[in-house]
This record gives sequence, structure tokens and C-alpha cells, in this order.
Amino acid sequence: MRLLSQQTPPPRLLNTVVPEVHEKTPERIGMRSRIRGVSLFAGNGRAIFLGIALGAALLCTVGVLYARHLAARRHAEEERQLLAVSTQSISPPQPIVINISADLIHVTAISLGHPRLAIINGQQLGEGEQITIHTPAASIAVTLRVLKISDGRIDLSDGTQTISARLEMPSIVHPKL
Repeated sequence: MRLLSQQTPPPRLLNTVVPEVHEKTPERIGMRSRIRGVSLFAGNGRAIFLGIALGAALLCTVGVLYARHLAARRHAEEERQLLAVSTQSISPPQPIVINISADLIHVTAISLGHPRLAIINGQQLGEGEQITIHTPAASIAVTLRVLKISDGRIDLSDGTQTISARLEMPSIVHPKL
């Protein structure tokens, strides 16, 4: 004959859902220490962290090297432009007098918005910009600065004198019928 105990085991469902707080078993203590031991730098965490750190360092290095490359290229272009401009004449320059007629300046459009713009000899220019005009009699080019753009009129200067040019009206071409 077999004797059964009077105690019934507690239901397993309630034990697993709500653990008893007061009971500290060695299994539960070991489980907590294992959970505390897991960190970012354990296992694959170190390799992932090192990979991210090395990737960031590599990107920063490439960025710095590229910026230095662009600065060196820009510096070389500036030196090249500077050398092309820095020419000296052996004899003192002789002043050349050229008569510029208003026929050399063709103003085809004026815009009085902000900024004021004009089309002079096929080039779009604003106030303060320069235009180079080639004279037909001599093989000399004259640089003129646009001083003022007003309604129907433009003032240009070569530094010593002021030239006024008027807006040209386009000629009307009648088609033959």
C-alpha cells in the first residue's frame, strides 16, 4: 500500500507567472548573475564596436585627405592664374588714344528690375560689370565698365571718360506676300 501526502503541489501555472519573491534559490541567484554579466562588449559586441569605430576613423581620414587634395588643386590653379597675369613691360607704357563711337555699342534690351540688366553687344551685363569692345580701325580692345542702367539709356566708362548709349529699336521686317 502506498501513502499519499496530504499536501498538494502548488499549481505550476501560477508559479511560472508570478514567482515568489521571498524564495532565493541557488538557481535564481545564478541566473541573475548570468544576466548581469552580459554586456555590450561581450561576445560579438566587441567586434561590432571595433568595426564601427574603425569605419568611422576611415571615413574621417578619407574626408580629410580629400579636403587637402581639393585645397592643393585650388592653390595650384590660383598660382597658374597669378603667373599668367603677372607680366611686366620693359619700357614705360605709352598712352594710346582711341576714339570710341557709339556705333560700336549696341544695346538691344534693358531690364529695370533688381538687379538692373542690359544686353550690350549680345552679352548680358549688370551695373558694375565690364565689357570688352574691339575697335575696327586698330587691333586694340577697350574695356568699359557699366556705370548706370536707366530707362532707354546706359552709361559706360573707360576710367577717364563716360559714354552714353541708347536702346536700339529693332527694325521691322515685313514679309513678302
